[in-house]
Amino acid sequence: MSVLVMLDKLSAREGAATHHENQPTEDLLSRIFPLRQIRKVLLVTPPDAEAAMFRYDSAKRRRYSNYPPYGLAVLARNLRDIGIQVQITNLNHEILKRCFESANEKEFDFEAIWKEKLDADFHEFEPDLIGITCMFTMTHGSLRNVCNYADQYEVPIAIGGVHVTNDIERVLEDIPSADMAFLQEADLAFRQFVQIVNRQLPASDLAQVIIREGKERHSFLNESKPTSEEISMIPAFDLLEIPDYSSYGIIGSFYHLKPSGTRFSTVLSNRGCRASCTFCSVSYFNGRGVRQRHVSSVVDELEILQNEYGIGHIMWLDDDLLKDHKRAIHMFEEMVRRGIKITWDATNGVIAASCTDEVISAAAASGCIGLHIGMESGNPTILHQIKKPGTVDKFLEAAEVFHKHPQIFASVFLMIGFPGETKAMIFDTINVARQMDMDWYSIGQLQPLPNTPIYDTMVAQGLIQDVGSKQTRFMNGPHGRASERERNSKLASVDFEDAFATIPADEVPATEYLTDIWFYMDYHLNYRRLFREDRPIKLDQQTKKLRKVSDILLPDHAFALYFLGRLQHRMLGKVEPEIVKRLERQLESSSYWQERFKAFKLSPEHLTNGNFETVQQPV
Repeated sequence: MSVLVMLDKLSAREGAATHHENQPTEDLLSRIFPLRQIRKVLLVTPPDAEAAMFRYDSAKRRRYSNYPPYGLAVLARNLRDIGIQVQITNLNHEILKRCFESANEKEFDFEAIWKEKLDADFHEFEPDLIGITCMFTMTHGSLRNVCNYADQYEVPIAIGGVHVTNDIERVLEDIPSADMAFLQEADLAFRQFVQIVNRQLPASDLAQVIIREGKERHSFLNESKPTSEEISMIPAFDLLEIPDYSSYGIIGSFYHLKPSGTRFSTVLSNRGCRASCTFCSVSYFNGRGVRQRHVSSVVDELEILQNEYGIGHIMWLDDDLLKDHKRAIHMFEEMVRRGIKITWDATNGVIAASCTDEVISAAAASGCIGLHIGMESGNPTILHQIKKPGTVDKFLEAAEVFHKHPQIFASVFLMIGFPGETKAMIFDTINVARQMDMDWYSIGQLQPLPNTPIYDTMVAQGLIQDVGSKQTRFMNGPHGRASERERNSKLASVDFEDAFATIPADEVPATEYLTDIWFYMDYHLNYRRLFREDRPIKLDQQTKKLRKVSDILLPDHAFALYFLGRLQHRMLGKVEPEIVKRLERQLESSSYWQERFKAFKLSPEHLTNGNFETVQQPV
């Protein structure tokens, strides 16, 4: 069932008005826009999270993401095509920029910064409509704050984006200052709305929008999804500070592989995903299937980013970059033919079945330096339950392909905590990951998103509470809750299997054990394997990865520091004294790390004397 069909039924059940006659709709629009004229639109990206969730020290070391608002640049291009003036205000970028430039935390005022920026841009531009986007659940509180603050301007406010679509009822309930909400991809629906207000199109063309008037909601749920032809266009990059984004935050997962000063950006070559994974909201937002931009349009965009903005690396925003093998190869070959020197990564992940020799060879030749393989589980039953388009055989075949291309840092997405997932099933995932022997494993615990099949199933089974947007919290991925793991983890056995021997193989581990399981998976799959790494290109990549973990993600992470020193000793025969000092300080101050290092037979002395013979070696 599409989101629009679902909302249509929901609206009928709750008594919301669904308009089909033009005159009542015209009257409604005239009440909201008395002049029936929209000449200027201000598009806004809110801070990624509220002030209480913001950590000054993390932002100062450029720990937070700072993605260009690609979707807003696409909307801006569509609006410009019909003669509308557009300005983009990126409040998240402004926060990170001001934080990085501030002398200390005392002179940094999170709330004042974004409010001053919004005030200045509003009063200078004087828009007739404000559009505010929200992609992630964690940004909900920030979206609400920006909407409520902008309400003082007495200009209609429109909201949209992935989060708004995924949790529309709760979003509208919690943000009364939003006058209208656009659903799914609003490229065309938003442009049509402006033209309808301006009496350039009939009211019957309203699509994918819910308009609020007082306590009443008016739903216009016709679908207006852009085609492959309509998405083959260049976003309005001139409205963004493209060269500056990676100066104040991170873009993607592989920035550590590029030299300092490299300019990063993003590109979207297609929309949607062939898969329908039960934990994912992509098909809910984009609809089923994949729509592809013309290859010429994509490579034109890369040329602009390279030649006009000095971009040296891009992250593909695609959820299924390699869907069409022939097209993917053609696009990569065209990048080479045109002399595109931009390197790239696929942080959002690729499907293992598409990682053939021919495709990955072309990817490597065109500048691929890193990607994630979406595996999640190595257990066939779980893969079937979550509708993952992959099999154990395909994961292993993909791994063999990447072993032929060591210049690509190949990481794998793993997830634990699926409903009904037993200890034995988790061990299947661990064993398949060991066989794959990839460069890194990004391991996460399941975080069910609203309006995904797995979320609805878990609510129905009583496994989670349907608390919705009001109870969200700032999540930074696997490393974001490391301090929580330090408080909760109690196991101290070097052997993975022995550590969980008290849990029967056919038993679903209690939630409190998932933290410990995550820890042991992280050590055994990511760190322990480094004892036997001796390939020069991989030693260099892993050294950069460990610096990223120990310097940016988790300062003074003891495992990262120890193995960083271990790799330095392997390559240079010596270790930076500062690494040893930082590790010693961490071990002196943390009983958690003291216990782990004792259990795993690790010691700072290994780094100075090079005696690794006493260390527990990998099996």
